[in-house]
Amino acid sequence: MQLSAVTLARYVGFVETVDLNPRGKAFFPEILPALVQKCHFHKFPKEYGEMDEQKGIDFLEGKWGDITVQKLTIYQNGILVETRSSTADSERILHEALTWTASEFGVSYQPEMIKRRAYVSSLTFYSEVPLLTSLNPSLTALSDRVGRALSEITGDDFRYEPTQIHAYYDVSRKQFPVAVFTIQRRLQTPFSENKYFSEAPLPTDVHWRLLQQFEAELTSQK
Repeated sequence: MQLSAVTLARYVGFVETVDLNPRGKAFFPEILPALVQKCHFHKFPKEYGEMDEQKGIDFLEGKWGDITVQKLTIYQNGILVETRSSTADSERILHEALTWTASEFGVSYQPEMIKRRAYVSSLTFYSEVPLLTSLNPSLTALSDRVGRALSEITGDDFRYEPTQIHAYYDVSRKQFPVAVFTIQRRLQTPFSENKYFSEAPLPTDVHWRLLQQFEAELTSQK
């Protein structure tokens, strides 16, 4: 298995912004322009009146050190950071940014204030085995029969294969907004290349390890 690209590495640290400024000493209209300057964001609210924490205050296309920050969004109850390197980098950037604002502007921040976290990891990769056709012979046979039936109707050659799998939890028992786990063929890529896209509500390293384990299990079954 070969990683092609990290397409999204999102981290959300849940903390109320009022807790970061418990006595109102930090002046957010002063902090946000300084953040823009430090991170070289290319797109951001130009006026304080445009900033709505309920909808999210977006800062786009910046840098923290040598890592590109695609997006930083401040909500009332959390802060989101997106990179394309890893969720570990996204998490580290948020921690370092809050530590910096605490040092420079008097924001009240300790790492333990973030008691809940959320992740979204998206990857593209190449596999040494056809992951989705190796999964279930009956499903592969059904797909083949569908393709042959359609070919007979249209007179054209259609090759059908399973193209994606989704896994999710039982939302009737619990409501919690997390990403679906998915593995699917990479769009606009020939099946013969064995290129895939996968998304998971997990840290990047955990996500990648589970994909490698999945490929190894299918290989051993063959």
